[in-house]
Amino acid sequence: MLEALRMSAGELVPQSYLHKSLKISRSRVSEILDELEREGLISRVKVGNQYLVKLLDFRGEPTGRLRVFHVGLVWSSEYPFLTIFAKKVKEKLNAIIKTVVFTSSIQATRALVLGDLELALTPAITQIHFYSAFKNFRIIGGGAYGGSKVLVKDSVSAHTTYSSELSTMDLVRSLSVREGIIPAETSTRYFRNPEEILKAISAGAVKYAVVWHPIYRRLEGAGYREVLKGEDLEVMYCCTLAASTIVSEETRRALSNIYRESLEEYRKAPERWVDWYSLQVGIPRDVVLDGVREYKINPVLSKTDLRRYASKIPVEIPNADTVLSEVLEAEE
Repeated sequence: MLEALRMSAGELVPQSYLHKSLKISRSRVSEILDELEREGLISRVKVGNQYLVKLLDFRGEPTGRLRVFHVGLVWSSEYPFLTIFAKKVKEKLNAIIKTVVFTSSIQATRALVLGDLELALTPAITQIHFYSAFKNFRIIGGGAYGGSKVLVKDSVSAHTTYSSELSTMDLVRSLSVREGIIPAETSTRYFRNPEEILKAISAGAVKYAVVWHPIYRRLEGAGYREVLKGEDLEVMYCCTLAASTIVSEETRRALSNIYRESLEEYRKAPERWVDWYSLQVGIPRDVVLDGVREYKINPVLSKTDLRRYASKIPVEIPNADTVLSEVLEAEE
């Protein structure tokens, strides 16, 4: 069993594959994997109705990439502090930080729970929802907040609001509807990447938009005006740092300490750390610098603050009408 998993070089293997390739019963495979999991030699995640298995080394780290941490993040100007984090991780852990850029928080968090990433900087709301289903990662650090806006173009007749799904933007959108800032009768459309909302704007299909920096700069240039900022609704967490449980508890603790040190040092002189990050995400340096002025740093993980944050999450995230219109094939 272990040899079959070693052949995968630390990648996820369907449990059903082990049953077929080793020609032993499903129940026996399950018994062996239960024992290996108790001994800390493997990690399993349930996706749908099947389990995916990953071999760990004896420190709880995935084989094949012991000293590389892949950090998933959403395309934005939010995370220049990763520059100093990468520097300190190299100095203190002799490890490399590799960034993996996604166009949505769902994509990035999904990659984390499927074992494609060791770390992810994604919205706390996304992490809370995914943890409820998967439970194979931990939130180990704060991050930035701010950098989000509700905008409107008065001349647009369409009764639509565009937002990203299951994200900080979605939370701001829902709270804005609850407060009567966005009309309740406005329909919600979710965009999966920045290009989608920009195309919709060109087509005159977007009345309200709930977006982050630097996207809202593009909208402001297209005649949209600011209605409010996310922090006006007391949304004081945006993206937090999550670590997969394929990373050992000891290493997670070390990364958490380094990350907090990095955030504390970063906010003393954030402009110093822009260049490397700009290259990682493909956003021009001057745009990232503009973002530095839009985002605020919250290095502390407070259970009280996170409980207050979670209490703001309404049941209508994601928007029920939008989701049902996509998922329902047979209506009686």
